[in-house]
Amino acid sequence: MHSFPIFLSFDRKPPLVVGGGELAAVKARLLLKRARSVDLSAAEGELAPELALLVAAGLVTVLAPKPGTAELRGRPLVISATEDDAEDARVAAIARALGVPVNVPDRPELCSFALPAIVDRGQVTVAIGTSGTAPVLAQRLRAWLERELHPRLDAVAKLAAEFRERVAERLPAGPSRRHFWEGVFDGPAARAALDGDESGARRLLGEAIERASAAGPAKGRVLLVGAGPGDPELLTLKAVRALKSADVILYDHLVGMSVLEYARREAELIPVGKSKGDHSVPQEAINALMVERAEAGQTVVRLKGGDPLIFGRGGEELAALRESGIEVEVIPGITASVAAAASLQIPLTHRDISHTVTFVSGHAAGGEEPSFEHLDLSALAGGQNTLVIYMGVSTASVVAAKLIAAGWQSDCPVMAVENVSRSNERRVATTLAELAAYPERLGLASPAVLLFGKVAGLEAAGAVDRVLSLPELRRAYA
Repeated sequence: MHSFPIFLSFDRKPPLVVGGGELAAVKARLLLKRARSVDLSAAEGELAPELALLVAAGLVTVLAPKPGTAELRGRPLVISATEDDAEDARVAAIARALGVPVNVPDRPELCSFALPAIVDRGQVTVAIGTSGTAPVLAQRLRAWLERELHPRLDAVAKLAAEFRERVAERLPAGPSRRHFWEGVFDGPAARAALDGDESGARRLLGEAIERASAAGPAKGRVLLVGAGPGDPELLTLKAVRALKSADVILYDHLVGMSVLEYARREAELIPVGKSKGDHSVPQEAINALMVERAEAGQTVVRLKGGDPLIFGRGGEELAALRESGIEVEVIPGITASVAAAASLQIPLTHRDISHTVTFVSGHAAGGEEPSFEHLDLSALAGGQNTLVIYMGVSTASVVAAKLIAAGWQSDCPVMAVENVSRSNERRVATTLAELAAYPERLGLASPAVLLFGKVAGLEAAGAVDRVLSLPELRRAYA
């Protein structure tokens, strides 16, 4: 069962529990955490002791057993806990026909909703569901959250409720108001509420409202965020917080869709992807859009694959934002070569065989083949260096030929890693000579990063495709 989490109101009509035993008592007790009262359909003389006490306290109202359409219609939800399979099935069928949410404990085929594990902090409720498949897992998650969430979190929610209308009167709706509340929940007023200082919390929040109102509309800002190579678990904590705070996210095509799951649900997502020979949104238009949105008071996240300052044109974007007086922050990401080295479990530098690492783009501005005129390839040919080529799939043979011409050994190991860190990651090992002569035999597709040097010949963890040389192929088929 695939379920969608919602929170129901019990204000109009009480929920209904069918059954009078201990299981029904457990469900009634759970519902009374939020309902003022619960209706119970059961034989009054056969109630479990706990239910009898709840009836005596006026919290549970007993109705006749075997409820029908009239008793179920309009209920916010029904729980049938008679422990009689036939009766539970009858009640569930009526509820489903009426469109009333129904739950039958331990009978998922009869349920239209599952009861979650609940972390209760008064006004703050966290509900954990596993679609009824793993209740023990839900209980373990609840236990963890019980430890992590402050026991007085309810006080912060009540403080916000008390000042909500005042904030709405003094601050305009939209990013300014949301950013104000974010500052409150991270600031001294919330800390005072958590510490039990209610009067201090009210005073601090009142002062914050006055300051924000006097300051007028806040100018927005831009965060250049590295999304890493694709695996969302490689995001930094700071990058996740940035995505949660964004009003708008401008993202490249290399950004994994699973990374965008960390964005605020209300955030506007705008694809501005660029690839070799296909600039769907020109860089100048991206710069202008960032400036426009920030000047409108929004928090803009410019989300880039890898790291924004390694072949990500982050320098151009920084210059444009500074020129316009926009506040900007850079949040680094794990770049593809570092992720590839981690996945392969081979170092980019090694005390015995590689003392330097050089990052190079596989194409020049405008997508042309690289000339490397500003890079002394012969100086790197001594064997104690690692060369990393980004965006070099289509120009791999040209790069390899230039390296050989500069004095690199033709049998120098090369390791290409495609879709680094993703579920479809693929690694291909070859040599400089084979890459120069037969690049198509690697079968590479972008995005991929290529490692050149002795480190690329070290034993890698996991599966690696090896491209055989022509002599090896001849021997294999002889």
